[in-house]
Amino acid sequence: MSEIEIKELEWYLRDYFFRQYKQGNQEFDRESIAKEMISVYLRYRNSDWHKLNAMANSVVESLISRLVVKQLDGGPIQLTSELSRLQCSKCFYISYLGNNEPMRCLRCSAKELHEFPVRKH
Repeated sequence: MSEIEIKELEWYLRDYFFRQYKQGNQEFDRESIAKEMISVYLRYRNSDWHKLNAMANSVVESLISRLVVKQLDGGPIQLTSELSRLQCSKCFYISYLGNNEPMRCLRCSAKELHEFPVRKH
């Protein structure tokens, strides 16, 4: 597992959690995350399930340690807060950040983030 593959999977997993949260889902079966990534994202369509599952478990452990998700009794994981979709003003990267995370770009660590897409009032 390369660091790039792990960071990429984390981005897709955060995107998945963000989209699911918008549909009212905050709890996720940890055992089915790899299957969901394969079925939802074209990027993972032809991936080896065992390798993707190992990477997903690594990413989930990292998200637990950063308090983005928590492990519930009985196995499922749950978001600890709503995720915000923010774009960096410097490198234009889209970050999905929880309320209890530092508001910094996950790629370049810049603090200049804005809502994505920008809402016109």
